[in-house]
Amino acid sequence: MTPSTAERIGEYITAESFSRLPPEIIHKSKLCIMDSIGCLFGARNLPVSRMIDSFFTDNHAAGPGVRLLDPGMAAFYKASLINALDFDDIYEKGHPGATVIAAALSMAAHRECSGADLLEAVVVGYEVSCRAGISLLHRTPRKTIHGHGTWQVFGATAAAAKLMRLEARQAAQAIAIAAVNAPVASVMKTVYGKNPSMAKNNFGAAAQTGISSARLAAAGFEGPLDVFEGQTGFCRMAGADECDFGKLTSGFGSTYEISKVGFKPFSCCRLIQSSVQACRDVFTMAGFDAAAGEHIKLSVTAPPIVCEPPFSTVRPKDMWAAQFSAPHAIAMAVLGVEPGPDWFAADWVRHDFAGSLQDIIDFIPRSARDLSREPHAASACLHLHDGRVLEKHVQFAEGEAANPMQESALESKFRRLMSSAVGDSASFKMLDNLQNLKNATSVQPLVSLVSGAVYAAQTHSERNLC
Repeated sequence: MTPSTAERIGEYITAESFSRLPPEIIHKSKLCIMDSIGCLFGARNLPVSRMIDSFFTDNHAAGPGVRLLDPGMAAFYKASLINALDFDDIYEKGHPGATVIAAALSMAAHRECSGADLLEAVVVGYEVSCRAGISLLHRTPRKTIHGHGTWQVFGATAAAAKLMRLEARQAAQAIAIAAVNAPVASVMKTVYGKNPSMAKNNFGAAAQTGISSARLAAAGFEGPLDVFEGQTGFCRMAGADECDFGKLTSGFGSTYEISKVGFKPFSCCRLIQSSVQACRDVFTMAGFDAAAGEHIKLSVTAPPIVCEPPFSTVRPKDMWAAQFSAPHAIAMAVLGVEPGPDWFAADWVRHDFAGSLQDIIDFIPRSARDLSREPHAASACLHLHDGRVLEKHVQFAEGEAANPMQESALESKFRRLMSSAVGDSASFKMLDNLQNLKNATSVQPLVSLVSGAVYAAQTHSERNLC
């Protein structure tokens, strides 16, 4: 009997082994963990972090200064913060690290596992999550139903199932359970609606559901193993028109989608990264301080979606709208504000000069022909009072898989984000743990550092963020 898609995924989850992973894939998984942990701590002083803290009131102590949540609740917490700044990793679709890393770290805190076990689970989570995303096909490019958390639930499920050492049938059941309990596809309202909100991609719910699904399967709970097949399969539940089953299951264990994951240099939506980089670079070419006001006009030629609200919105009212505002992100970059929480400080979101800089930006949609060749490319054209016209074209933004961020830059991003929450000493200690993760006999020192540092960050002075 031909196995169902859920069963094939379950077989892969069980069969994948650290011993057969290529060295570059092991290294990439470590970088993914590092970037997600950095983003988590970068968000530690945001108001949303305090909101989640107040929600999780029945924590229990796991040691001096360390709080240990139920793994599902802990995954909700971590995933929400990893994605809070929109600074987390990117792929052809979605932000796989927010759900995979959150689930893996949270489950590892409750299991006896080595560094190799954690890296193995992270790779499995990325492979299942990324393939699920690209398998969902749409006949029209602009969807009315859209939601990354809806399918990223599978990455969290796979990572948890791997760390729990579920058998293939149990792992398949976990995937089936996750499919029918996945968060609703709500991005067209939470992000693309009139008022982008902190609900965003519902990654917290996806990570929590993934862990719960694996635990339910371990307890004997069952789901529909044919959940991906037929006209009523998961693709329809997720708002897609059809499923490309080849993309979903082909190449497991031989090709790795995690190799195509990128890391952001700017804390804003991936769709506007190239526009931000082009504008930053053209101001650098001009050789003057943007605050000097010597420019007269800035034109940005970008994908059509960037030229429409919420991406074209000037003077966003809060940090959630600011993450999807190309004018705000451009203003922050050209003014030299450090990407991360500083971009969303109340003083910068409401800054008069930053607002006036946003007002002079003219967005021009790229042609369909250009878009087919370079889907995310953007160009900036700066007109100066002295008559000069400077132009910059960015085909692939820095950090995209096609234009990878230098590892030294990624480490610098990590240290800066983490140090802002817990100081330099804890930052370097965490980095040392990550660099030696492959050979660690236990991940408890790492997960204790994460949990302890999160707890310590609560005692730091909080920034005035909107």
